[in-house]
Amino acid sequence: MASIGTYCFDGTSFSQASSLYTDATLSTLAPDGYYSQGQVVRRQLSGVLLNAQACTACSVECGTGISESIGNQNGIFSADINLNNSTGAVVLYFYLGSSVPDGVLATYDSIVYNRMTAKNNHDGVVLLDGAGTTVDYAGIANQGTGLPTYAGNQNSSLVGSYSNVPGAGCVQGDQPEDYLLVSSNYTAQGTYQSISVANAQVGYSSDASTLTSPVFTLVVPKSSVTPTNVNLKVYAPLCGTAFYWEIACPTNLPTFTASAAQSTISCAVATTTYYFIQNATGTTVPFTVSTNTTPEVGNWVFTTSNGSTYLNDTITIQYYIISNTTYIGVRNGVVVSTGDCSNGTYILDDCSSALNYTVENIHSFSIGDVVQYQTGTPGTGAVYCGTVTTINPGGTADATLFSDQSYACGDSVHCAT
Repeated sequence: MASIGTYCFDGTSFSQASSLYTDATLSTLAPDGYYSQGQVVRRQLSGVLLNAQACTACSVECGTGISESIGNQNGIFSADINLNNSTGAVVLYFYLGSSVPDGVLATYDSIVYNRMTAKNNHDGVVLLDGAGTTVDYAGIANQGTGLPTYAGNQNSSLVGSYSNVPGAGCVQGDQPEDYLLVSSNYTAQGTYQSISVANAQVGYSSDASTLTSPVFTLVVPKSSVTPTNVNLKVYAPLCGTAFYWEIACPTNLPTFTASAAQSTISCAVATTTYYFIQNATGTTVPFTVSTNTTPEVGNWVFTTSNGSTYLNDTITIQYYIISNTTYIGVRNGVVVSTGDCSNGTYILDDCSSALNYTVENIHSFSIGDVVQYQTGTPGTGAVYCGTVTTINPGGTADATLFSDQSYACGDSVHCAT
């Protein structure tokens, strides 16, 4: 049977060669089977290479869901996925089993993607690194390393070295075997790799927050027509892995409109278009993708439609107000909180009496604006004017804004005296 390895051929190229050999002297024929180099595949039969063909079976199409369970074994599972010629965000979902976490590494155009969130992350689901520290998303300390991020359900046996030569049965610390996805089935390649898992690579779900792994969400931005393939590797160093993944074809992400970033949850007018990814649930493919039309806790949020730039990808939380009613708190590109925005208050100095009044901050005024108000809550009687002197100082309102227009002190048409 053919397996991954180093082979020699007669001729000037693999496409033109007549046979494959296991030695440089071309004296020992390679076993019969299918061999590929790049996107060319050839079958060796009775020691002779048959016609070269494009390796259509070497990749699967986007829109595919894959499940794998290999019993008491471990492995590194590689798949090439054809994204076609479209552009946009490529969304991947992973369910990584009830007790055995696995690593995920997606590579597109030589760039590695390994950050994941999950439904209810920060609201019932707690993600932990290998040292037990709560993290905003799986892989937060693993960016720029080119290494897989391990997610799934918490397992204290995960962190460590896997360098032992495998024996008859899988034992903790054994090297995982290489597998290749061909025609929607993972095939063992007969080769093994030594790997290690560090605390920073981990972002699994705490046993305290859920008894089974949530579905994790990862995005790969595809901004150009080519290249068309993304490579996805699932690292399963623990024995007895089972995992499921699903990949969508590139598309523009759902949009929502919200205010600019602000440091408080004060209500504000929505002025900017942003993008987000719905999370999913389930324990097998196809997963059930949420249908929320605005971001919820645990969603990725972006400033670009293909998911290439995360919104507020910093450690300091910023708030964005949707429809002047709802805030989302965003940190490190993920929604960590949401709720009703607070109107806050303005302090007004009355234009005629110089008395101070406190009103709810329900319109976007600035210090120095002259605005209409009525005394009391709700307001009654004459409509007066006052100058905004302070924004959001707190306190209880004792007057009510009358309109969203600003005027001038001395305007006898719009301001009573």
